Amino acid sequence: MGSEGGGGELIVKVNKREVVAAVLPLQEHWLPLSNLDLLLPPVDVGVFFCYKKSTSLLGKDLSNNFGSMVGVLKKALAQALVTYYAFAGEVVSNPVGEPEILCNNRGVDFVEAFAEAELKDLNFYNPDDTIEGKLVPKKKHGVLAVQSVEYFSMK
Repeated sequence: MGSEGGGGELIVKVNKREVVAAVLPLQEHWLPLSNLDLLLPPVDVGVFFCYKKSTSLLGKDLSNNFGSMVGVLKKALAQALVTYYAFAGEVVSNPVGEPEILCNNRGVDFVEAFAEAELKDLNFYNPDDTIEGKLVPKKKHGVLAVQSVEYFSMK
């Protein structure tokens, strides 16, 4: 359901696309996949989290500033990618055609978007009808992609 409360479709509009890389330079190297990874079909896992709107984050007054919250998220992601560097790489074929992770700090695709809807109006019981493919971005080049969506109502 859209923000109209009827059968309207959720429209998510992208404001900005960028790539977030690890804050420290990394040594480029290859990580082979395990035998289990090679036997099973590729799995693309999508995760969707909702957070209550807050006026402060880490002691700073945000005054409901979505941009500030996204900035904190991107900074934290860049720091986490130092330890979890494989997520900043990309899946490529090795010389024998098997997929491997090239740890090259390509970065994570990060999308900022907004939607005119309230979370309470979305139909999470039947996501195929209204929200499928709109809340979690498709990975195009990297191992991980992140989308942050600001929801607001014009009611």
